[in-house]
Amino acid sequence: MPPRILVTGIPGHFTRLVKGAQGLSVFYSEQQKQPETKEQFLEELRGISNSGNYLIGEGAMAALVPSAKVIPFWHLYNLVTKGESLEEFNSQFDICVFTCANLLRNGLSADAEAKVLGELKMPIVMLGIGMQNRNDLEKKELPAGTKRLLQVLKERDSFFLTRGHETAGYLKDQGFSFVRPTGCPSIYFMPHNMRASMKKLPKVRIGKARTIYSGYLGGDQEPILDANALEPAGSAPEYVVQDEFLHFDMKVEPDENGRIYNSATGQMIGSLAYPGIEKRDQPFVVRTFFDTNQWRGWAASMDFNFGRRFHGSIIAMQSAVPSLMVAIDDRMREMLGYSGLPAIDRHELDRTGDRAGYVANHLEGLNASELVDRYSDRERSFRETLREIGIGK
Repeated sequence: MPPRILVTGIPGHFTRLVKGAQGLSVFYSEQQKQPETKEQFLEELRGISNSGNYLIGEGAMAALVPSAKVIPFWHLYNLVTKGESLEEFNSQFDICVFTCANLLRNGLSADAEAKVLGELKMPIVMLGIGMQNRNDLEKKELPAGTKRLLQVLKERDSFFLTRGHETAGYLKDQGFSFVRPTGCPSIYFMPHNMRASMKKLPKVRIGKARTIYSGYLGGDQEPILDANALEPAGSAPEYVVQDEFLHFDMKVEPDENGRIYNSATGQMIGSLAYPGIEKRDQPFVVRTFFDTNQWRGWAASMDFNFGRRFHGSIIAMQSAVPSLMVAIDDRMREMLGYSGLPAIDRHELDRTGDRAGYVANHLEGLNASELVDRYSDRERSFRETLREIGIGK
């Protein structure tokens, strides 16, 4: 009999269509959302906080056995908050897979997670767990809610599948035994396209390739420097948003029809503003995607991805688009260090006087076969670990 798996935590993009839940039942709308006004768009973005997170839930569901069932975390939290029992879930499921990301960090107290998982009396798999910065955690104690969560997980069978070696080492130091670095589940979705992406990398023609850019426009101007160096002359560079309108100084105002967003193309069509916009004769064409299939479909029309966002680059690779990431912080360095996916470090890029030449030389020097072999080894390890626990295909 297949395991009865409850999946909750970070969702896939299809959960945008959830219109209600009662007990074990989740109800989905049959109508796609079209968030074209400013209010609708920002509400949609707030629902996930970072559209790149959709890849985590999607990757998890693709790797688990078909009996896995998604229950929105907000539904479980609402039940617990109202004092209702989760006994129905405890009796109907054998194990919980909690999809997560940078859960171990000073700026987040996992009170909600501790509250819900404390009521689920079953083994828990923490899938994709990572930390923001180990040095910060060693200087300060974890927030109270996160400490409670780890205590909950010590009181039952728990399995930690981490984003990399650093998080694995930290959790082993906390006394947990089943801890395996496996990487983010998003990187094992559409693996044939992921491999095809890596094989194409040495053939990318910098200065000729239609390129996807990502980063933190509104927070810094690095993507502008990237586009100035890599973009073909006279073209308008393409930039994909994940959370800039929520957390950074990127703003948009409606056009004459009251719209800021074209839901058919994913393009922002209102009046855009962000620091540094005046530094390009041809400003970015800015897009946001709430549907990962639409995102991949558009990305597949491009030649190259040069990304300062991990998941924005992963979705390009899932579309078989050659992709080179810029590791900008410890989170990315951990995930890239474990997976071996193609990347350069921001400090090395900043030191070069010839950004385009540096990138071109790096790509020409890549050994695509080695990249593919390492990725395939990581994929095998991930799937074997899921099968060992009893939840993988």
